[in-house]
Amino acid sequence: MAFGEELRVARQQRGWSHSRLIRALKDEAERQGLAIMGDASLKTALSRWENNRNVPDRIYRRLLGAVLGLPDAEDIAVRTSVYEQDIERAIDLLEVLTRWDHEDQPVFSPTTVLVDSDRVISGYLFARSHSVNDFRPQIASYVTEPEPVASRIRAAAGGMMNADFEQGGGHVRPGLIQYFRHSVAPELCVDRPDGQRRALFGAAAEVAQLLGWSAYDAGRQAVATRYFTLGLRLADEACDQMMGARLLANLSHQYNALGKYQQALTVSRAAQAALRGRGTARVETMCVMMEVRALASMGDERGAALAIGHAERLFDRGADEEPAWISYYDAAEFSGDLAHAFRDLGAVKNSREFASAALTPATPRRTRAFIQIVDAEAAMRTGDIEEAAHLAAAALSSVGILQSERYLRYLRRFSATGPVLNHPVMAEFVRELRDRKVLTDRASIRT
Repeated sequence: MAFGEELRVARQQRGWSHSRLIRALKDEAERQGLAIMGDASLKTALSRWENNRNVPDRIYRRLLGAVLGLPDAEDIAVRTSVYEQDIERAIDLLEVLTRWDHEDQPVFSPTTVLVDSDRVISGYLFARSHSVNDFRPQIASYVTEPEPVASRIRAAAGGMMNADFEQGGGHVRPGLIQYFRHSVAPELCVDRPDGQRRALFGAAAEVAQLLGWSAYDAGRQAVATRYFTLGLRLADEACDQMMGARLLANLSHQYNALGKYQQALTVSRAAQAALRGRGTARVETMCVMMEVRALASMGDERGAALAIGHAERLFDRGADEEPAWISYYDAAEFSGDLAHAFRDLGAVKNSREFASAALTPATPRRTRAFIQIVDAEAAMRTGDIEEAAHLAAAALSSVGILQSERYLRYLRRFSATGPVLNHPVMAEFVRELRDRKVLTDRASIRT
């Protein structure tokens, strides 16, 4: 239901005219000490809101929520910061979140917490809707039982994931949000036999994780964590612990990028616990590598080395029938994670070695740009400034194509590298960044 329709229905259910609603809004505004528009302007605004010609800002959403019982951003922020046990409520929260996201509302304030990771972990791991002993047969059922709608959703998610890799989260997000709202969410309310229902919720969880990943890539951090958390509930309903582990691994990746290393480590280990040793080789490797990257960020060389050895043994195991969504995690992607980890550990020779292995003709554009910057940082640490600038300039070629705040952060981080900024080659690189508006655009991250 669009916001305008929701507003109109809520007003009509109370038997209120626009004039009556205006009086209520004025009374509530006075109670909160807020100044709002006059009667005539407010009547025009209400008409536009109800006809979806415009959307109210944060203040008016809060006032409408107070007088009509509509959810506001602060309410949604609290309700989505923990694991939601009620599946119907989780679906409702996803509907509200995607609607506000589609309207490009700021949704949450810059001070909104990401999520309560401890409560998300405990909610998912210890209060599941199904017994762990049920997981194996149910996963087999959802994989093999025909379900045309689920298959169609998975195919669409795969295509949008490829677009995300090549063009960035900012490119794929608008269409992805619309797809979830119009093609996925309505299907979650349709009664189906158990096997088909699990298949559908598993497919929906794939879309939710991509919603979270694209939001994270685009810099909308609090929104991203809530997609991951709500996606966990969909994965639980599907009895799909591998998708659940992926969503937790995504959350770990995000925490690590934001400098919240201890949380990244905790969530990465929760992702592994979610698998309970039943994950496929690539899925388990990906989860362990999130632990490696957190440990590397914390400077824990011994812990990282042990975890790397574990990841290598898992990856070499192979021969599993992997979920289609993990197909991206090949030897090159594994090498890319290792290049990041060794960079953070200061092992520049190893970082450069794995960066080279990560760059293949099939490497997606965004991944390629990330690895080029990682390699440039490692080259810089060896004193090879011209090589570093050359690698960074290659990564810069994707400006204007990639719609990725993470990509811009990589470029900005490299441009701020230490005392070598006076080197003429680096100075030229920084000038090009400024010419392309990378260093003058708003660098803060929307929530």
